[in-house]
Amino acid sequence: MPDRAGAPIVWEPLGEDVRRTLERLLDGASDLHRALRAQIPYARMRDSGCACPCVYLNVDTDAVAAAPTGRRFGPVAGASLIAPDGGYDGEVTLFASEGVLADLQFCDWEDRGPGPGRRLWEWLGHRYG
Repeated sequence: MPDRAGAPIVWEPLGEDVRRTLERLLDGASDLHRALRAQIPYARMRDSGCACPCVYLNVDTDAVAAAPTGRRFGPVAGASLIAPDGGYDGEVTLFASEGVLADLQFCDWEDRGPGPGRRLWEWLGHRYG
């Protein structure tokens, strides 16, 4: 399937940073978190084109079931982003579409990413959702 410019969309295996970020965001004991965590091994990613490290997600729904979100599209987990100096740096939000992982959005105030030498999951602070 091509993108809006007509170029083919290329889905890649999850990078370690994205995979560990998803695991950390979905480390809760709820049925929703368990169902979404089960999708991680079947997920692929592509760059969103955003200045932040945002990615779109695509899950093989023939291999794993959708989660019981109760809505068509919306946030399913999130966390505060913590700057290297320990201050608040923004938010990360994980979205699902019809119970399937869809979009990992980072909104950091300075658009600089997690900081030198830090991985994405190390940027996460208080989690919610």
